[in-house]
Amino acid sequence: MTIDPSIALASRLLGALVFLTAVAGKLAHRHELAGVVVNYRLVPEPLAASMAWLVVGLESLVTVSLATGLYARSGAALAIALLCGFALAMGINLVRGRREIDCGCFQSGLRQSLSPGLLVRNLVLALALSPLFAATSAWGGPLQWVDGVGAGLAAYGLYRTFDQLLSLRQSTAELRKRFA
Repeated sequence: MTIDPSIALASRLLGALVFLTAVAGKLAHRHELAGVVVNYRLVPEPLAASMAWLVVGLESLVTVSLATGLYARSGAALAIALLCGFALAMGINLVRGRREIDCGCFQSGLRQSLSPGLLVRNLVLALALSPLFAATSAWGGPLQWVDGVGAGLAAYGLYRTFDQLLSLRQSTAELRKRFA
């Protein structure tokens, strides 16, 4: 089964932009990376810095793969594995009752504590990348490119809006507690 090239392009563009934003955020806050990994309490503290940079490296590979279309299926598989791994790490900490740690996404100007919404966000993004497994190398015509780019940018805009709404919701709740 194959899919329309515009759907594959939209999926690639969405994934590339999300992972590019994540890499840029992590690099901008590189002094906090190891601390975020330590806070999850899933790897021994001496390995936290290495694990943090491994994540940045893998996210960079995903970005390049999806942005260029080179090894797009492999890039999508790595992206989905990362997103599911992040969701699992968040889920473990939510079950432990540890909601107040920063998710480490670095995609918002506001701190994001763990929440079920972040798990849903990651799983929906993983699902949005799944059409790349049915994609062919066919490029399609100019209108399919316009459709793909438009849909990819719109999906990324929705993703960022959802991310900001989650951040604002948490910040508003914190302010209410502080001034109540």
